[in-house]
This record gives sequence, C-alpha cells and structure tokens, in this order.
Amino acid sequence: MPYDIPAPHYSQHTSPQPEAVTGTHTSRHGLAKLPPAAAGLVLLGDLTGRYAAGSYSRLDREGQVVPRQVRTGLAEHGHRITAAIACHVARHGGNVSQLTHLLLHPDHEGGRHARHIALRSGQARALAYIERVWRNASATVTSTVGVASRQDVYEDLAALRDRIEVTPWRGERGRTALRVLRAHLSFAEAAGGRLHAASERQAAEEAGISRQTLRHAYERVLKPGGWLRRLKVGRGKEGSSWYLGNGLNVTAGGWTSHTQTTQFPPPRHLRSGPLLRQRSRQISTPPSFPI
Repeated sequence: MPYDIPAPHYSQHTSPQPEAVTGTHTSRHGLAKLPPAAAGLVLLGDLTGRYAAGSYSRLDREGQVVPRQVRTGLAEHGHRITAAIACHVARHGGNVSQLTHLLLHPDHEGGRHARHIALRSGQARALAYIERVWRNASATVTSTVGVASRQDVYEDLAALRDRIEVTPWRGERGRTALRVLRAHLSFAEAAGGRLHAASERQAAEEAGISRQTLRHAYERVLKPGGWLRRLKVGRGKEGSSWYLGNGLNVTAGGWTSHTQTTQFPPPRHLRSGPLLRQRSRQISTPPSFPI
C-alpha cells in the first residue's frame, strides 16, 4: 500500500490470535522462535492500533492537539511497528539478518514501512535503515529488564530500590540526585514497571527541589550514571517517558551488601585540622626521645 493513500496500518475488527500465526506459515518464514503476539505483528501488522498512538497527531506548546499530515503519520506509525519487531527479534536471540528477512518479505505486513523505503529510496537505503533500527533495538533490549508477571515487577523494583539505597551518593550533588531518583522510583511503582511518565514539575515537586536543580541532577549525575534514561520528551500537558536503569557501577549479579553504608569519612585534609608543611634538612642521627 503506497504511503500517499490515507489508510491506517490496522483494522478495527480483529481476532485475538489469527490463524496465520498458529499455522505452518510461522515455521516457513522464520517466525517459530517468536511468541504469537510478535509473529502476528510481523505477519499482519498493527491490527489493534497499539503503535498508532501519537503518530497522527501531536500537542503544541499550548497543549492543543494538532493533526499531522497523513504521510507523516503513516511513516511514524510504520517506524514504530518496525522498531517493535526489531525489539522482539533482539529479545529472542535473533540477528540483523533475520530481522531484514522478516521485514523485506513481501507477505509480511509488519515490514511494509521498510519495503516502502526500499521502493522509494533504494535497497541500500532500506538496509541502512534496518541496521539503525537494529542497533537501537539491541541497545534497548540489553539495557532493560524483562518481567513476566506483576510479582516480577514488584520484586524487580524492590531490588532496584535496595540497589539505589546502598549506592554511595557523595556530596550535595549526590544527595540531590538520590532524592530525584527516589521520586522517579515512586512514579515507576505507581506505573507498575520501570517505564513510567513524569513531567519536570511532577519530579521537582516530588523531590522537593527547583526545576533548575532537577535538570542539573538529570544531566550531571543520573543520565551519565546509567540510572535514568529519557525515552520521549514530553510536550504540553504530556509528561516525558522515562526508564529506570541499574547504574553503570553495578554489574549483573554483583549485588552490594546491605551492611555497607553510604556515609564516608571526611577528606584527609579535613580530618586533623590544617597541616603545616615545613622544610627541614635531613638529620643523619636518629631523633632522641625522652625516657
């Protein structure tokens, strides 16, 4: 379907598990390793419109909804479907070659956006696009934690809270960053997972600091430290999308003991008052001590 035709990627009348997903078509086209939902996305596209939210409209600075051009909306919708398929392939141990095969197969509705790029701009441009999507998907899957149930969510967030509490947060900057991180952890617990939405105003009020101080904590501590990642910048009344990470100084399986403390002694030059350095000549004989 060409992109200059105003038709959506999805149909409103769908079945929960199409026959094409459960048949031998999945094994013939390399979809056997994917779960039914992912295979359905590849074969049939976005039937429910899950990835269409925000593609065909946007919020202006006053918070008003502004419709986008049909071509722009279709392109963004198609890109979101492509990125979702790439994440599914990366999460289940695939590679870029398998992703390319799935997207460029003429019978796969989920790859229509990539095939349109190939038709419009050439095969090389489409392959470069798929490569970029794959790199982003691989980085996202590597840096995120998969959960299977609500109990797993609670356990994951509780473990993350423990990890945050035993991490050293030195100085005023570190203590401020800890307050901001605790605020985002509260938002994540309310949202039911590490992925959550929060505006600067909400985060600043929850942490009890100004917006300027909040931005400093984001840019100087939390983002470089791997604790917080902004996935989407909010506009108007829509908050930004955030994802809580594990921190760069924590390796997988390397848990810190709860007996450790985040309090450290003062620097050496402050422990015993000012030190006066005096130059003296070396004495050949050892000093004498009173008996």
